[in-house]
Amino acid sequence: MNNIPEYTVTQLNRSIKELLEEKFDYIKLIGESGPITIANSGHVYFSIKENDEVISCICWKGTYERLEINLEEGTEYNFFGRVTSYSKFGRSVYQLIIDQVEYSGDGSILKLIEKRKKDLENSGYFKEDHKLTIPKYPEKIGILTSATGSVIHDIIHRIEDRFPLTNLEVYPIPVQGKKTHSEIIQYLDLIENNTPKPDLIIFARGGGSLEEMMPFNEPELIKRVYDLKIPSISAIGHETDYTLLDLVCDLRAPTPTAAAELSVPDKREILKDLKNFEIDYFINIKQKITLPEKVILNFSSSMNFLSSKIYKTENTLSNYISNNLESIKENLNSLKIIVNENYMKITEYSPKQKIEITQNKIISLAKNNQIFIKNKINSIHQNISLLKRIIQNSSVEKNLKKGYSILKYKQNLIKDLKTLKGVDEFSVKMHDGEILIKK
Repeated sequence: MNNIPEYTVTQLNRSIKELLEEKFDYIKLIGESGPITIANSGHVYFSIKENDEVISCICWKGTYERLEINLEEGTEYNFFGRVTSYSKFGRSVYQLIIDQVEYSGDGSILKLIEKRKKDLENSGYFKEDHKLTIPKYPEKIGILTSATGSVIHDIIHRIEDRFPLTNLEVYPIPVQGKKTHSEIIQYLDLIENNTPKPDLIIFARGGGSLEEMMPFNEPELIKRVYDLKIPSISAIGHETDYTLLDLVCDLRAPTPTAAAELSVPDKREILKDLKNFEIDYFINIKQKITLPEKVILNFSSSMNFLSSKIYKTENTLSNYISNNLESIKENLNSLKIIVNENYMKITEYSPKQKIEITQNKIISLAKNNQIFIKNKINSIHQNISLLKRIIQNSSVEKNLKKGYSILKYKQNLIKDLKTLKGVDEFSVKMHDGEILIKK
């Protein structure tokens, strides 16, 4: 028992710390990042997982700000740093102090990109009906790319060669690094808040690795480009390179040079179209001028023909009048004599007098007829009055009142004694009533 090493707690913790730091002075650890916590101090705390195994990590504020990538939970990275231990708050732990982080190969990057793509797609950020139309003749184009390198020179040269009327405005941005997407977002805010705004925006960078392209796969940038009110073209990397920015922009160009060609028309094609338009215009104008000329010529020809016809007709009429004038005068004089003779006869045997005599006869007959009809009506009235008095004096009621009576047998008048004797009963009607008598 005397050979057993003896330590105090402090001594043991220090020995373990020294052993760990000596054995694991600087290592590369491959694993998946767990939940990430950024403290108020700026230090970053998280864990690295592999199946059920976990190790705690810390990345100091200064180190975290220098990292080239943004840590994201659930993504596999290569972590570089040293292992140490510490004892505080009633427990002893060991942890990895992070010095550098990189993606763990293209597989982990592609997995992260696919996860982000799925989340953004489900949220509707890649819908085709949201995309804007690229202007055909942009007056001003904003280009977000590196201020140095061949990309910006290729774009400028290509646009100026195709359509020199377009004004170009370059917004220099870093094309890789952890803060690239943040700076791009700041430029987009600046562009949309200032006037005049460009008619089109081009995002461009040359080729590179998947890790170098990651700023153009950041969800914050994708969401900001989605909200852009200015049409945009993405031209990130080579034709085989794809980023999430390509999916949210209104148009994807396979290369930066292709983006320049897609953004403006070709002046040679425009001049060709203008030349064709000029030819068509002159043909159209010529047709519009030629047609009235033909109409005028046809009209002139028709007028000459009509003038000739009129002249011939005038000559014919003149000759006819000259040759027949005396005959016409004689005919007119004969007609005048006949008219005068008929007028005298009409005056002599004028029907006016006959009409007046006939009218007087009609008036006289009308008066005589009126007197005759009136006398006839008075005579008829007198006869009617006489007949009325006779009827009244000869009525049954008048005779009954005088003492006469009417004998009837079954509604038949009894006019003689023979009939009276032949019945067993009869009725007697007087002026004041009727009585039935039975034998």
